[in-house]
Amino acid sequence: MIESLLDVLQGTSAWWILAILAFLPLIGMPLSPIWILAGLKFGFVNGLGVIIAGMAINFALAYFIAQGWMREPITRFLRRRGIEVPDVQRNEFIKLTIAIRLLPVLPQFMQSYLLGISNVPFMIYYIFSFPPQIAYAVGFILIGDSLFEMKIGILFLGASALVAVTLILNIIRNRGII
Repeated sequence: MIESLLDVLQGTSAWWILAILAFLPLIGMPLSPIWILAGLKFGFVNGLGVIIAGMAINFALAYFIAQGWMREPITRFLRRRGIEVPDVQRNEFIKLTIAIRLLPVLPQFMQSYLLGISNVPFMIYYIFSFPPQIAYAVGFILIGDSLFEMKIGILFLGASALVAVTLILNIIRNRGII
């Protein structure tokens, strides 16, 4: 199965992967399978580069969609799912951005739209959205990279990175840091 997946990936350009990362999460596509595929196709360093570029485009698009013509439909969509738009004070923008990005129960597209309609300033939203998402992506990229040559040690490292990020985030949340 991995060989047939690799055959398909060999013919796929980085531009297609970048477009998938930039646009499909806007409509709810889960990111973890794409992150694994990026690691499988490009390896760790190049895979991380493609993923960060995709995040950069996706975060900007999601924010401006949520701030613009889709604000009301997105607000209704989130409310139907029991998610209320937080009323945020100016001194809480960074804390809110990090806290929402650390919530694994909310898909990335919902996180982006919720932050966009919460009136978090764009630069705070943009800058503080990357670290939590990159932390998750690293584990999935390592898993994808390990599948290419069946490197069990790298596979274990990727899985360990995901467990470590999850544990650290739980400690931060439980201590009320965020």
